[in-house]
Amino acid sequence: MKKLVVFLISFVFSLTISAQKKSLDIYGLPVDTLKTMVQKHPKYFEHLKNVWLKQPDKMKEDELMLLYYGSVFMKKYEPVKEDKAVERIAKLMAEFDFQNAIKEGKKLLQVYPLNSRLYLLLGYAHKKLGMRQKSKFYYKKYGDLIRIPLYSGTGKNFDKAFIVRIVSDEYLILNQKDLELVMQEVRYHHQMPFDVLLIKPVSKDNKRMTALPKEKLYFNIYLPYFIGGHKTYKMVQEEAKRKYKVTDSKLQGK
Repeated sequence: MKKLVVFLISFVFSLTISAQKKSLDIYGLPVDTLKTMVQKHPKYFEHLKNVWLKQPDKMKEDELMLLYYGSVFMKKYEPVKEDKAVERIAKLMAEFDFQNAIKEGKKLLQVYPLNSRLYLLLGYAHKKLGMRQKSKFYYKKYGDLIRIPLYSGTGKNFDKAFIVRIVSDEYLILNQKDLELVMQEVRYHHQMPFDVLLIKPVSKDNKRMTALPKEKLYFNIYLPYFIGGHKTYKMVQEEAKRKYKVTDSKLQGK
């Protein structure tokens, strides 16, 4: 009888957890379905990537959506490493080294072709060098790309949160909406991680705030937080194993 009671309690508890956990749908497409698509048809997604890089005008919006979110299940999805690499381009531009920013930025595009910020930086760098056509080209690609997460939700609450593949896209969306970040926190809702940003309109002057604003924007960060985070952990683990010459047999105590 006691075992039966314990079993029933465990069963009810598992049902409660399952009910609380909410699966992620992206434009109505379950994220697990997208993962299966990438795993079963990798050549198709590589094809989409090549079209985006070489013939972006031939790419349809739904194909770009699949590529933007599907990229998280492709081999080189490491959002932390990606952000650091693009930050180096931003640093070159801060030093007014636009020539090298363009040179290095174009190399990075081959590795991180779905990084919205990279296209924005390249558009600006070409503009500063007076290369208007190239500037328009990269600005257009930036606009096409950032629209994918921008229209994935309204950002008004957990259920309508924007869905991003990388955290830097959160700040680009703020920029698109002429908003400034005041405060940021990570929250969980139905076991799903979210960045909740306290925001305000871009300041027109340098007046200090007399009270904290109340408006918030919600970003679903399941993809960079769990999918990307897991890959980042594995990368750090492998680097540590190489550095300290640790073999799998040693880890297993053999």
